[in-house]
Amino acid sequence: MSAPVPTTDPGFPSQWLEVAEGICERYYAEFPDHDERYGERGRAYCAHDNAYLVAWLVDALGVAGEASFERNVAWLRGLLEARNFPMKAFSRNLTLVGDAVTILRPEDAETIARLVAAANES
Repeated sequence: MSAPVPTTDPGFPSQWLEVAEGICERYYAEFPDHDERYGERGRAYCAHDNAYLVAWLVDALGVAGEASFERNVAWLRGLLEARNFPMKAFSRNLTLVGDAVTILRPEDAETIARLVAAANES
């Protein structure tokens, strides 16, 4: 990724950045017009937000509990919605996050699918 991830947050889940960048590649393959619309900054935020989404989903499978994922996704959805980001694209991105985490945690596939579906409905 050529643009740096836009964060100074010491809690940024950098361990998930490579997974997040893979999600972004799949996302931009499905929404190629977003490169023109959002540019390199958009790709950087894609990786940033997806690193958090992956971390939130993995955490929801463990200590954070399932409600934490839906709450965090609702917060991010509200932020993106206020910036006129297309919610259909956000919903698809959540599905891509679920797909990526399922590859990492196949034993949790049913729970991941349920959490992503619930987050997409809220």
